[in-house]
This record gives sequence, structure tokens and C-alpha cells, in this order.
Amino acid sequence: MRFVWVPLNGNGINLRQLSGSKPIENSVGWRLWAQLVVVSSGVFLVALDVTVNVSLPAISDYFSAEPRIVYLMITFYLGTTIGLQLGIGGAGDTFGLRRIFLIGLFVYTVAMVAISLSPTINTVIGFRVLQALGNASLAAIAPALVTSMFPREIRGRALGVMTGIGTLGMILGTISAGALLEISSWRWIFLFRIPFCLIAIAGTLFFLRGVGERVEENKKFDWLGAGLVFAAMTTIVLFLNIVALVGWVRGQPFLILLISAIIWVIFIKRQNVFEQPLIDLRVLKNMVVAGGLLANLCMFMSTFVNVFILPYFVSEIMGASATSLAILLLVNSLALALCAPLGGYFSDRVTPGPVTIVGTILIIFGLLSYQAVEIGVSVTALAVRMTIIGAGMGLFQSANLNLVMSSAGKASLGTGGALSSITRGIGNVVAVALLGGLFTEAYSSRGHGVDILLASTTTESVVAYLAAFKLVYFAAAAIALGALIASVVAWRRA
Repeated sequence: MRFVWVPLNGNGINLRQLSGSKPIENSVGWRLWAQLVVVSSGVFLVALDVTVNVSLPAISDYFSAEPRIVYLMITFYLGTTIGLQLGIGGAGDTFGLRRIFLIGLFVYTVAMVAISLSPTINTVIGFRVLQALGNASLAAIAPALVTSMFPREIRGRALGVMTGIGTLGMILGTISAGALLEISSWRWIFLFRIPFCLIAIAGTLFFLRGVGERVEENKKFDWLGAGLVFAAMTTIVLFLNIVALVGWVRGQPFLILLISAIIWVIFIKRQNVFEQPLIDLRVLKNMVVAGGLLANLCMFMSTFVNVFILPYFVSEIMGASATSLAILLLVNSLALALCAPLGGYFSDRVTPGPVTIVGTILIIFGLLSYQAVEIGVSVTALAVRMTIIGAGMGLFQSANLNLVMSSAGKASLGTGGALSSITRGIGNVVAVALLGGLFTEAYSSRGHGVDILLASTTTESVVAYLAAFKLVYFAAAAIALGALIASVVAWRRA
């Protein structure tokens, strides 16, 4: 059989089969790949937000604001993004994926303008919440759009390309942030994204017409359910943030967790009896989806140590320069960006399950290799470890996303994309609370009373720091092992 050009929902993909045989990738027109780039621009914009972390000291100095106030830019943004995604995913399934994606782009763009013109730190924080609405829309809907556009035979490589483009946004953000702050004001951290936003909006209006339309015309949106799930998710994020600050032994955070649990019970009961629920809970009963999401959660928990533990080791204990740290983070991102399309390609060729397992094994090996790290370790040796972990994450992310999205069902693609994005965000927050707490406790028990920020000042405190460092990386490898088990379960049920 061979394929001829027959547009489907504006995608320009050949679905009519005639005599002869031809690989389906040879039957996909340029327009579909252009649509992929447009959708991936949303993930690219989300990834650019890494620049904000670099700009926090400059914003604090400009407004003469205390760091704890400025950090609310991150806390409120993260909590709102995670809290909104399930509701937005449901909105995409109800009103159409393209419509919600386009709204997200407009909101994100308006937020960039508003933040860059903000007269006070309070308005910056407020408009960051607005940005979170746009960010949540892009992060939840982009994977759903790609899944709806591409046939199963080449869906993995499309999701891999999307993941790679998103990682390029992280790389550009990392490189550009320092340069922008050197030559201009912090406001340009937000202003420089506006051209990318306008290009993405124009591309969506021109290339995505007819893509991601409503699956069920008469479906109603569960506004109360969206409010409940927002409250449930944000209270979880609040609980984890408080635990990260005060530890696990205080009672107050668990009161918040109890409130979250009560809201979740109310939400689930409503979804079971409501005629048109926000989320089809049968999606989570699918062991392929559930296993894939659990693996995703564990994987982002385990690898986040490279973001919040490794930098302090490199700068404080090794005494390496900021440039060396930037190189370490850069090689990790480059390996991820290069391997994500490969992971997608192989997930199409041999099914996603084995690819997620190979990626997970690479990550476990990379995390365990930190047990051989000593005080005199070179930046090159750490770069090799970061490259291995980045390559593993590239293979894992695209294959895992292919596995989850292909099993979510056509009517629940927005929900599937939202759940995948949420597990990434929650994984990062849990890592800070759990592994950060473990690190602090391990160091305090051996640090001989030396403040952790002054750990490099005595031999005993350096030894204690290294021991805590290795313990946390071992715990991260154990969590990654959980991702491996979940991936095997998902693969066997696929």
C-alpha cells in the first residue's frame, strides 16, 4: 500500500491507503511539521522562565525588597501553575485544544508586558500569577495537541522534537539571562520573550486552523470541579513548600495536608456522580497511564537534585566558578535536547516501554556514580555524570510522554497532558521537601555545629557535607528505581 495526500483536520497527513507500501513518515507534509514547531513554541516559552531564577537578586535590589518577598514570585507562580493545569486540561477537552492553547499564548504575552512595566514588587508578583495561567495552558495543552495531530506510528518522534525544543528554551534562557542582566535592566528578562510570543500567536492563527477542535460538541465544563481541583492541588504545593522551610516534624503543615485530602475526597465524589465530569477518572484506572505518570513523578523527583543540591557543592565545596556551574547545567540540557528526539524515534520503532527503561537505567547509573565523588573531583568528571543523566532524561521523557498520551484516549488528551505536566512539577517540589530535608538532617548530625552555608570552612564540616551529598544522591537513585519499576509495569500492560 502507499499513502496519498489527504488533509485531516488541517494537518495535511496522508491517511488514505492505496496500492503499494510506504513508510508513513514519508507521507507527512511540511505543514504538519510546521504545526509541530508552532505547538512546541509553547513549551519553549514555558522553559524560558528559567531566566527568572537568575534575575531574583536584581529584582530584589531594584525594589529594595527582602529575598523572602521576592521568592513569592516563584512560590505563587509554581503553585498557580500546578493548581490550574487539571482544570485547563479539562477545558481543552471541553472547548477545544487549539482555543485554550491560543488563550494561553495571549495571557502569557500580556503577562510579559505587564511584569516588565510593573511599578512595585507586589504588582510583579500579581502578574506572575497571571503568567502562571498562560504557562499552565501551554504546558498542559501542547502535548495534547501534538498527540491529536500525529498518528501513532510517528507520534513518539513528534513528542521527542517537542521536548527537545522545550529544552532549547531552557538553554537559551540560561545563556541569555546573565547577558541581559549585564547590559540592561531585569525588565528585559521578560521583554525579550515578547517577540517569541508574537511569533507563536501568529503561527497558531495561521497554521493551527482546524486542529484540536472539540471532540464532543455538547460537553459542558465542570466549573465547580475545576475550582475544587485547583484548591486541592494548591494546598498540596503549599504543604510541600512549608515542609521544605520548617521540616517534617512540625504539626502545622499536616493540617494543610488534611484540608487538601478532604477537598480531594469531595472532588472525586463529585466526578463519580456528575454527568459530565471535569476528569474521566477511568483514565487513572488505566495501568499504562497510571504507571507512566508514577514513573514521571519519581524521575523528576530523583533528577532535581542536580538543580538544588549540586550547585552548592560545586560553588561552596569545590570552589568552582559560576562559569563551571553553568557548563555543568548546559551539558545536561544539551544531552537532553539531543536525546529527546532519539527517544521519541525509538519509541515509535520498538514501542515506548523499552525506551523508558533504558533511559531510567542510564539515570540510575548516573546518580549512583556520585558515590565515587570526592572533594578533589574535577568539573569534567561531573560533566560526564551530568551528560549521562541528561541523555537518560531525554530518552525517558519523550518515550514516557508517548506512552501516557497514546493511552489517555482521544476525549481526554487535555487531561493526559495536564497530568503529565503536573507530575513533573510536583516531583520537583517533593524533591526539595524530601531530599532537601534529608540533606539538612544528614549534615546537621555530622556538621559539628557549623552552619551549612559555612560548610567549606572546616575539614569536619566538609566531610559531613560530602557524606550528606552522597546520601541524597543514593536516595535519588532509589527513587529512580521506583520509576524503573513503574515503567516496567506500564510497559507490560501496554
